[in-house]
Amino acid sequence: MAMQNDAADLRLVIEEDRASGLFIYKTIDRRTGDIVQQLPREAVVRMHQAEDYAAGAIIKAKI
Repeated sequence: MAMQNDAADLRLVIEEDRASGLFIYKTIDRRTGDIVQQLPREAVVRMHQAEDYAAGAIIKAKI
């Protein structure tokens, strides 16, 4: 069974991605330096940086 991270072993880092203007929230394991979680995910940041990106373009719904 894998050990769960103790909250004391984690730290929150907030960085601004200058290319996209987004703020990136990362939970980092203090012991290893590994990123445990990142919001928004890297795929979302890359999509936001694309030249043809338009807000709301991913979801199409009919009412």
